[in-house]
Amino acid sequence: MSAGGPGDQYGSRYPGFQGDPMSYPGHGYPGGQSGGYPPPDRSPWSSPVVLVAAAAGVLLVIGGVLAAFLLIPSDDDDPVSAPGTSTTTSTVTGSPGERADSPTVTITPPPTTVTTTHQPTTTGTRPAPTVPGADWQGFTDGPRCDAANDPAVAILRTDRSRMIICRVGEAGGLYYKGVADGNLKHIDFPTQEGKYFIARSGSYEYIVTPSGLVIRQNGNTIADEPAIAYWSR
Repeated sequence: MSAGGPGDQYGSRYPGFQGDPMSYPGHGYPGGQSGGYPPPDRSPWSSPVVLVAAAAGVLLVIGGVLAAFLLIPSDDDDPVSAPGTSTTTSTVTGSPGERADSPTVTITPPPTTVTTTHQPTTTGTRPAPTVPGADWQGFTDGPRCDAANDPAVAILRTDRSRMIICRVGEAGGLYYKGVADGNLKHIDFPTQEGKYFIARSGSYEYIVTPSGLVIRQNGNTIADEPAIAYWSR
């Protein structure tokens, strides 16, 4: 028995086989392509159409999420919490089981300013003299008391003269004013003795009484004028 190669052994066992027993005919798997393994099958997800459709779906999902966030109202859009000048409350009236759905609106008016005017008060009572042509400050055609708030306390009219005794304010001192033949006489600080008022100027004395005017010089009477009208407080 002669030694033969491996091809002889396989050739005797498998008639018609030739060549290297470690290779298939065609140098590969049966039905395969020459030179290597057959190409793997392509996945359907690698198709451009499928990729474009997937990207469009992702964009739609993202757009829906953004729209949902935009449509959710924020706390700033809440009309109940917004500041205003009126307050709306819901009031339920009636018997149990009944319900009033109409709201009650309470409006707070703005504050108003109230101005109070105080009337001036007058101290004392102004006199009402009964001498014709005279008021509470003397004769309307003179003489009259000096200051606007000096009242007359005695007024005398004779055929020749007009005399007044005035007080400074309501509690001040006295002064005498008299007019005769167009001449004005003013004497400060006359004295009062009962119903008499005596004004002294040098050697002269002017005595105003309810009966009239008496003028003295050095104690001698030089004039005696009967009263036509007299008034005193």
